Amino acid sequence: MVAIAGVGAAALFSAKDLKAQASEVMQGVSGMGDAVAAQDYASAANAAQEVARIAGEMRDSLSSPLWTVASLVPVYGQDVSSVRAIIGSLDDVASDALVPVTEALAANPPSGLISADKTIDVSAVTQLFATIGDAADAVQTCTDTVSSLPAFHIAKLESTVAPVREKLTEMNDLVQNAADLAPLAGAIFGAEGDRTYLITAQNSAEMRASGGFPGSMGTLRLQGGKIELDEFSKVYDVMAEATSPELGVSEQEISLFGGFMNVARDAGMDPDFTRVADIWATAYEEKTGVHVDGVISVTPAVVQDLLAIAGPITLSDGTVVDGTNATKVLQHDLYWNYLSKETSMSGNGDVADALFAEAADLAFEQFFSGLNSDTLLKFVELMRKGMENRSVMFWLSDTDEQEALSALGCSGDVLTDPRSPAVGTYFSLWIGSKMGWYIDIENEITSTRENADGSRTYGVKTTYRNTATPEIIESAGDYISGYLEGFDRDNLYPELLIYAPTGGRISSFEASNGAQFVETEHKGIQVFHASRPDLRAGESIVCTYEVTTAAGDQEDLTFMSTPTLTSYR
Repeated sequence: MVAIAGVGAAALFSAKDLKAQASEVMQGVSGMGDAVAAQDYASAANAAQEVARIAGEMRDSLSSPLWTVASLVPVYGQDVSSVRAIIGSLDDVASDALVPVTEALAANPPSGLISADKTIDVSAVTQLFATIGDAADAVQTCTDTVSSLPAFHIAKLESTVAPVREKLTEMNDLVQNAADLAPLAGAIFGAEGDRTYLITAQNSAEMRASGGFPGSMGTLRLQGGKIELDEFSKVYDVMAEATSPELGVSEQEISLFGGFMNVARDAGMDPDFTRVADIWATAYEEKTGVHVDGVISVTPAVVQDLLAIAGPITLSDGTVVDGTNATKVLQHDLYWNYLSKETSMSGNGDVADALFAEAADLAFEQFFSGLNSDTLLKFVELMRKGMENRSVMFWLSDTDEQEALSALGCSGDVLTDPRSPAVGTYFSLWIGSKMGWYIDIENEITSTRENADGSRTYGVKTTYRNTATPEIIESAGDYISGYLEGFDRDNLYPELLIYAPTGGRISSFEASNGAQFVETEHKGIQVFHASRPDLRAGESIVCTYEVTTAAGDQEDLTFMSTPTLTSYR
């Protein structure tokens, strides 16, 4: 919204009164932003009202016959028409979005959304989401207007508008996501009854397509808005071993993911988290008798982000874990301290598993024990960012609620909107090793061409890399390397999956290092699958292929991949 006002200020070729008004709009928007940052929402609301008033006056001025005539001038008349369109959008978004949202914040400031006893004001949260939802159309319309305008002939105008388009699109994405969540906000926060969510810490060191082995689980309960966090436990203690027959593991799933799908804790071999979460929730209820309303998946990288907010924890063995080292400690150091060739002894595997579960338990306990309005907002932002790379995923057990949640793209579904095409590149360790620390997945678009039907064809290269060295393999204990008799210690024996975009196709598929991929499908999506190809220490499997998206208007191609630990090594 600040960016839109900047576009309005770019009308510097207009009359002096319009220049003065544009300056006032800029000052008003700046003051509104400062007030929001200072949590002075009453002042922000007053500033928004002033912005709306001035934008309305500017719109009236630009609607005069003089400006109508100016818009007919060859070449530069197009710039006049574009400025009029932008000011009109600014007027609308100020009245229909800025004013109501800031007034809602003044009535229900974030500082009052959670009390000292960790009780969320569910009514206030629901109302705030509803207000943002009501403002979404105005923001979308303004975004569409600015994005559709041709480049300005006047350089100063173009230099102002160009960065605005990108910033406005980012802001609109946030508003639209909040608007999509608005109908669910009340239910998620317990307005329609108490809720229980299963939090699962997926262990990226034991990599699975959906994230990792579910090493630790705990529940988050909302009772009358009050947050209660139960103790985290090892998966073996809280989940039934067999996948419930009621969930009907299909032959297609067995052919893609093997017999792992019949063991609930191993269901993560399937990259479709909506399926995995359903299996885990059912197995958890079978073992504990506790029904869960949803499953929240996090990786150890998220634990590190939590501790960056909440402060360090100390494990029972004296290890200090904080916002700078948590991922390395939990995904590497923990195993090498207890399970390398030099340190391994009977029972140390159980010790390492227990410490992993303890870390998740203490991290969430540390965070929620100090929960306040500020840390709650940081938590929401942390979750939002995690949902962009599958390090955070959220699934709801209610079918209707989950269908609505899927629109946000945060549930780890392999199905996506064809207008936002995404290739899925996933990796699972077939042997239960802890070698995920050394795995890289790299995706690169090498070429792009437009097709007559509106589809696009991309050249793509996906690289699966084992960065371990022979020296690392030599010093790793059997628990780390996952050594099995009859199998080579330095070979990861991965399960590799490459999914075409929903509605799209993959062609001209080739793979290096002797990897044999089979073409199949999953949930109606074309899939290329390699089962246990060689991927030894220092080796890579490079896959090259073409991806043709669905026909029609669409965004650029993106990738959905198993989260790796590359950036933490």
